[in-house]
Amino acid sequence: MNINLQSPTPLTQNSQLEISDRHSPTQLAVIQPSNTLDRPTRQQKKTIARIYLGQAWLYFQEQDWHRAIIACKNALESDPNTADAYKILGNILKIKGKNAEALGVYAKALSINPNSASIYANLGSFYAEQKDWQQALDYYQQAVIFDPKLAGAYRSLAQVWEELGDFDQALECFCQAVNLEPEILSSEEYFNFGQELYQQGKVKEASIFYTHGVQQNPQAKSELAELVKMFEELEEWQQAVVYYHKLIALSDGNSDRPPSNKPIRNLLSRAKSRPAIAKRSSKAIASSKVAPRLLPEAQSNRLTITEPSSDLSRVANKALAANQNHASVEQSVSSWNNLGSLYAQKQQWAKAISCYQEAIQIAPTSGQIYRNLAKVYHRTGEPQKAALHWYQAFTLEPKGVKPEEYFSLAKSLLEQHQIDQAIACLRRTIKLKPNFNQAYLILGKLLESQGKKSEAQKCYSQINNNEVTSNTKSD
Repeated sequence: MNINLQSPTPLTQNSQLEISDRHSPTQLAVIQPSNTLDRPTRQQKKTIARIYLGQAWLYFQEQDWHRAIIACKNALESDPNTADAYKILGNILKIKGKNAEALGVYAKALSINPNSASIYANLGSFYAEQKDWQQALDYYQQAVIFDPKLAGAYRSLAQVWEELGDFDQALECFCQAVNLEPEILSSEEYFNFGQELYQQGKVKEASIFYTHGVQQNPQAKSELAELVKMFEELEEWQQAVVYYHKLIALSDGNSDRPPSNKPIRNLLSRAKSRPAIAKRSSKAIASSKVAPRLLPEAQSNRLTITEPSSDLSRVANKALAANQNHASVEQSVSSWNNLGSLYAQKQQWAKAISCYQEAIQIAPTSGQIYRNLAKVYHRTGEPQKAALHWYQAFTLEPKGVKPEEYFSLAKSLLEQHQIDQAIACLRRTIKLKPNFNQAYLILGKLLESQGKKSEAQKCYSQINNNEVTSNTKSD
C-alpha cells in the first residue's frame, strides 16, 4: 500500500498565503517553501539507518535472510557508514556458505569501524568453523583487546586454546568468561568442573568455580565446606572466614552430587540456549577424562569441615553463629580469633598463627588474642615469641593477672635476655605481692647491673623489712 504523505494542495513557488487586515494596509510576507525541507539531514539519515538496522536484526534472528538483506541494503543507502549492516550481511553470507563474499563484507565493516570487537569476534568464529585455530585465536584476541568485557569472545578463546592443546590458557580465558557472565553455567556444572580442577591441583581456579556455584546455590553445604578448604590451602584466610560463616549458618542437610567430568566445550554446549555473543564452533573438543587423584599426605592435616559443631568448642561455636554479619570490626576480630582457635584445637599451628595475626592487625589492643598467640608459640617450641606475646597480653589487660604469673613471665623474659620487660614484670609482681622476697632479690640484681644502685638497695632493704615483719608475726 502506497501512502501519500503530501498535502492535497501543496504549496508551490507561485502560490501565496496572504493574511489581510481590513483596518491596516500592511500585509505579512509571503512564505516561500524550499525543496530542501523534504530532504533528510545527515543526522536524520543516520537515524533512518539505525531503524533499518534494527529491522535487519529482527529478520536475522527470525532467519528470514532475504528480508534481512533488504533491510541492510536500505540501511546502507541511508548511511553508507553503517558498519553493523555489513556485519549482518557478512553473517548471512557465511551461513549461506559464501565464505569469500563474507570475508569481503567483514573487511568493509572493519574499514568503517576498525575498533569493532564484535566484528573481530565474528571473524574468529569464521576461522574456527574452518578449523583454522591460529587465525581464530588472533581475531578472538583482537576482540577482547577492544572489548575486555566481551564474555562470548573469552568463551570462544577458551575453546580455541583447548584445541591448540594449551589447557592452562584455555582455563584462564574460561575463568574470565564466567566472571563476566556467571549465569552461563548452573551451580552443578560449576561444582563438577571445580572438583575436576581441584583433582588436577588447580586449587585457585577450582575456588573460582566453587565460588560461582555457591553464589547460585547458597544451600550447598558440602560444597561450601570444600570451598573453605580450598581457601585455607591458598592461605586466603579472609575468604575462608567469610564462607565458614556461611557454612555455620546453614541448617542440617548435605547436598550430595555425583562426580562428573565436563571439559570446557561440553559445559558451553549445554548452555547454547543461554545468551552468547560470539558464535561457538560446532565440533566438540576432544578432551581426555581426568582421573581423580588422592591429595598428598602433606595435605591430610588441612582443615576439612563437614559438620561444624563437631570441631568447635561451645564458646567458639556460639560466637561464630552469633557473628553472621561481618560488617563491624568486632565481628571480624571475633571471626579471626575463633577460626584461629579452631585450627589450634586441630594442632594446625601455622594456620592458627596466621588467623591470630590477622585478628591483631584489626584489634592490636586485644589482650586475649595475644594470650592465644602466646599459647600457640609455646606449643610450637618458640619460647621467645611466646614470652613477648604473654608480656603484651599482660600489659594490655593486667586485670586478673596474678603476681606469680608476672614472676614466671619475668624469668622467661630473662632467659630471652629481655631485661627491660623482665624488670617491668618484677615491678608488677611486688606491687601485687609486697612480701615476694624472691622478686625483690632478682629485681635488685637487675637494677644493680644497670647501675641503679640506690633503687637496688631499696629492694634489698625491703627484703630485710619483710623478714622482720614475718618474724614479728611468728613471735
